[in-house]
Amino acid sequence: MRTPYTELISLTAYPWGRSLFGGEWTDVAAFCQKNSLNGVELYTGYEDVPPSDIPPGLVKGVHLPFHSGWLEMLEEKKETKENGGNGKANPGEIPIRFEPPFFACSTLPDLYTALQLQLERAARLHAGYAVYHLGYYHTAEMLTQTYAKDDWYVLERAAEFLNELVSAFPGKESPVRLQFENLWYPGLTYTDPDACLRFMDLLEFSNYGFVLDTGHLMNCIASSDREDKCITAVCDCIETLPPEILNRIDVVHLHWSGSHSLRQERIRRGIPNGFHTMQRHDQEAFAFQHAVLTDQHRPLSLTQARNMLETAAPSMVVHECIPKTLDDLQAFLLTQRAALKQE
Repeated sequence: MRTPYTELISLTAYPWGRSLFGGEWTDVAAFCQKNSLNGVELYTGYEDVPPSDIPPGLVKGVHLPFHSGWLEMLEEKKETKENGGNGKANPGEIPIRFEPPFFACSTLPDLYTALQLQLERAARLHAGYAVYHLGYYHTAEMLTQTYAKDDWYVLERAAEFLNELVSAFPGKESPVRLQFENLWYPGLTYTDPDACLRFMDLLEFSNYGFVLDTGHLMNCIASSDREDKCITAVCDCIETLPPEILNRIDVVHLHWSGSHSLRQERIRRGIPNGFHTMQRHDQEAFAFQHAVLTDQHRPLSLTQARNMLETAAPSMVVHECIPKTLDDLQAFLLTQRAALKQE
């Protein structure tokens, strides 16, 4: 029986991603065909991916890179303008906290240029959409889960950032549909529908939709490590979303995380000694390791998982596995597809 949605796998654009399949893009395409998958959602960095290297039709969507300092850059620009400047940072006046090579972009103009280039490249790949993480945390907050900014503050700033980002394109519309992904820190979390609706009202472009990342939502709201309880938490949340939001969920990143106990233990342990004296990139690396443990990307095994897809009714489902071997990916797909199989 055919599914009502397109099925994809997630794949990094870098060579080590496709090395699992044999090393060539044609190997990836052969795997997708063998497993009745429609293609891949390609996780990109800031580099180019030549379309000539990839079989036509393989890349259905791309995942844009995320810069954790975007909001700070935006606030610095706004503060400069309010103080009588032109919004362009003088390198001699504002210390650079986002040093390469850890951060590919050190300034807001650099970040805009890089993301615009990646959107153009996504269009050259004939990708149908481009995913963008819609959230913000400061490094210590990833550990304490006590945030200085709420969803609305981050989303209001994000609207300003995104309007500027797409204003460079013809008609002030992105060349591929932007898909905004939820996270478990402030921004798009789906736990404040009013903030999300107000965010939508601020957008000056229309070519966008939403991603429901089921594991990310579990990391945000689940109070249990059990799969069934995590699924129930997601269903309870998205069933309350107004149709204006629910009808724009085009993509689901499908996996689960039972991270409640781990998150509580991290809060109990607090910020490690010496953290505040670290360089920003070292703080980010430390926080990222905690994020990796939190965001577990397990395959859903319970038929209850269907309820999430029935409510969200996406057009694309991405089996978002982070495999170390091809056997890992095969096992993930086998388990998750069995849970979703219609009786």
